[in-house]
Amino acid sequence: MSETSRARGFLIGLTGCAYAIVPILAWIVGLSVDLRGFTQLVAAALVFLLVLGPLCHWRRIPSLKCIVECTGMGLLLTAPLVVSTYVAFALNLPLQDQQLLQLDRRLGIDWLSLIAFFDTNPLLAKSLTLAYQTFHHQLLFLPMVLSLYGQRARAYQVVGTYGFICVIASIITIWYPALGTYTDFAVNPHDLKNINGMLGVEYVPQILAVRDDPHFILQLQHASGIISFPSVHAAVAVLCSWGAWTIRWIRFPMIFLNTLMLLSAITEGGHYVVDLVAGIGVAAFSIALVLYVSRSGSVQFYHDQFQGKRIADFVP
Repeated sequence: MSETSRARGFLIGLTGCAYAIVPILAWIVGLSVDLRGFTQLVAAALVFLLVLGPLCHWRRIPSLKCIVECTGMGLLLTAPLVVSTYVAFALNLPLQDQQLLQLDRRLGIDWLSLIAFFDTNPLLAKSLTLAYQTFHHQLLFLPMVLSLYGQRARAYQVVGTYGFICVIASIITIWYPALGTYTDFAVNPHDLKNINGMLGVEYVPQILAVRDDPHFILQLQHASGIISFPSVHAAVAVLCSWGAWTIRWIRFPMIFLNTLMLLSAITEGGHYVVDLVAGIGVAAFSIALVLYVSRSGSVQFYHDQFQGKRIADFVP
């Protein structure tokens, strides 16, 4: 079994596990979900996969098949991953903003001074805003480029690692739910000159609703990225930098872009700096695990040992 096959198998397995486990968890915690938007997303992803996937296989275009599967599986993963983040907050454990703030201070971070510095630099602030918005574009673009360059294993690994990052982040945030820095410091985004801080507060009503409103119903069209610790933006910045490393012409532009996206989690996402540190750690662990699973030789060893042999050959 090749590295590409194992990476593809990990992505398929992760997707299957997400659909098997997340609905049960949502039922256990009593999270109500409006299935209409999610059903439409899942149906579109399945049609995309089941129509174009076999066509690419029949036409023997492996790079295009990889693009279709990475895109389709990524869309399929979106539904359960969104629900899993709300499941974490529905458990309603105590908010940890003060604890995260104390960790920042132990690192010597003064968040208000940091924001003031970024806000007095118009070019830097605008660059961070644009970089923050490339999150989903990079996750679509990078697997496509890797596939076209014949690096299909890495394309599957990028998507599978992203899914695994979100799973770990959802688990960690059960014990570290937070409203974020803009709310904790009572900063009005409209008072900022160059930073668009609205993204750092727009998800707060969703957090308060899923925690406190017994009539809350999760709707896909109103869902937000509500995880603060660890920062998924920071984790994806590391992931995309790693994913692009093997293609020379995009290597350093992607590292530069993702350095900005990493920093933009502070200004745009309302993250504590410790959120970024945790996100980097989650990304490193997830990449290492997916690479281990993809490159493990145990499956190949047993395949080689038993290939072409009859049962009688093993009987004394």
